[in-house]
Amino acid sequence: MEYVFILFLVIDAVLAYRFAYKDGSMRQKLLTSLPFVAAGFYLTLVCSPNNMLYAWLIVAGLCASFIGDWVLRYDLFGMKGLPGIISFALAHILYISAFAVRVPLTVKDLVLLIPWSIMFVLEIFAKKKIKIDLGPTAPAVAVYAMIIDAMVVLGVRAAIMTLNGGISVLRSIVLVAGVIMFIISDAGVCLMMFGNRTEIKIKNKIYRLDPINIAMYYGGQMLIAASVLL
Repeated sequence: MEYVFILFLVIDAVLAYRFAYKDGSMRQKLLTSLPFVAAGFYLTLVCSPNNMLYAWLIVAGLCASFIGDWVLRYDLFGMKGLPGIISFALAHILYISAFAVRVPLTVKDLVLLIPWSIMFVLEIFAKKKIKIDLGPTAPAVAVYAMIIDAMVVLGVRAAIMTLNGGISVLRSIVLVAGVIMFIISDAGVCLMMFGNRTEIKIKNKIYRLDPINIAMYYGGQMLIAASVLL
C-alpha cells in the first residue's frame, strides 16, 4: 500500500512541476489537486485505518481543499477570494475535528491556547512589518488565521500524542510536516494575493514565491492524506 501512495506522490509532484513552470491554468491546478484527494480515498477505503472516523474527516478536509483550489479565484461581497477562504476554513475545521477525534481534548489542553495565541500575534506583526493590505477581506482573513493556527497546534498535538515507537514515529513526523507545510503555503498565498509579491529574498538570494507555495501546499496535503494511517 505504501507503493501506491508513493505513486500518488510522484504523480502529484510531476503535476505540481507542470503547474508551476509550464501550465498555470485552473484545469492544471485542479488536476494537481486530484492526487491528494485520491490518496486520501485510497488509504481510507483500501488500507483499513485504525480510526475510520478520523480517516473520513481527513478525506472530507481534502475534498474541501480541492473545492477551495477552484473557488479561491472568486470574490464575494467585495472580499477578495472569500469563497476560497471559506472553503479552506472548512477544510481546516474538518482537520481539527479529525485530530480531536483521534486524540480527544481535555481541560489540560487549554494550555495550547498559549502557542496558538503566539502564532496569531506573530502573524499580526508580520502583516504590519511586510505592509500587507487585506482591505475588506481583513476580518475573514483574521478568522481564517485563527482556524489554521488551531489546525497546526492540534495537528502537532495529535502527532505527539500518538507516538508509540516504530512506524508510528514516521507517521507522526509526516503529520507534523504536513500541517507546517500547509501554513507556510498559506503565508505565500497571502503575500501573493494581498501583498502583490511574486518573489521572496532569503540570504541575499531571490526566489519565486509561486513554486515554493505550490511545493509546500501540495506536499503538505499529500502528507496530511498519509496521516489517515496515523
